[in-house]
Amino acid sequence: MSAVAENQISCVYCGTQTHGAHFCPSCKRIQPVESGTDYFAFLGLPKKLKLDEAALEKLFYQLSREFHPDYFMNATSGEQQASLDRSSMLNEAYRTLREPIKRARYLLSLEGYKEAEKKAPPDLLEEVFELNMQVEELKAAKQMGDEDEIAEARSQLEEALSNLNDQMKAIDMRLFALFDEWNLSLDNHQTQENKKSILDRMSELMSHRSYISNLVRDIKEEIL
Repeated sequence: MSAVAENQISCVYCGTQTHGAHFCPSCKRIQPVESGTDYFAFLGLPKKLKLDEAALEKLFYQLSREFHPDYFMNATSGEQQASLDRSSMLNEAYRTLREPIKRARYLLSLEGYKEAEKKAPPDLLEEVFELNMQVEELKAAKQMGDEDEIAEARSQLEEALSNLNDQMKAIDMRLFALFDEWNLSLDNHQTQENKKSILDRMSELMSHRSYISNLVRDIKEEIL
């Protein structure tokens, strides 16, 4: 929600300016969720990627109590619906923003980035080909019931899995460094060009991470 939009929001019951607050500061009645409100604005948070997660959890439980439908059993149908809508959005916002990777993916979507098609990063192509061959070998060994071949193929895939997990950790470290850069860019009011550069690099890393994550999932399904 933009600052301009927030300033234009009025209480649907008494007309007082609410600036996007959950409850009207004058009549204290719960307000309907404004169309287009994003999770950061809903929780009153800046669009930062390094958040105080303990404070976020505390806010979640505080608002869960304030929005609970039991408090609105004798209210108007509009207020009852608003409590349900705000409770639902609160749950979705908390589930998304409490996890750093989901938070980054959400921010990228807000900034207009679509998750790229999951193509193998160029430096992984040879390794991916080899992994796919090993997965097929394990499947064939299982069909043949060859225990020695199964054990050997599984051992190779477990080693590959360990390597992929290391690559995931390395990518996460680079992402977390970009989270710091992004927060600084907001604090220092950097240019849109600088912010776009950070988001571009983040988007590419997220795409690589997602591809490797899918490989890890596929291998686990085959060896476990």
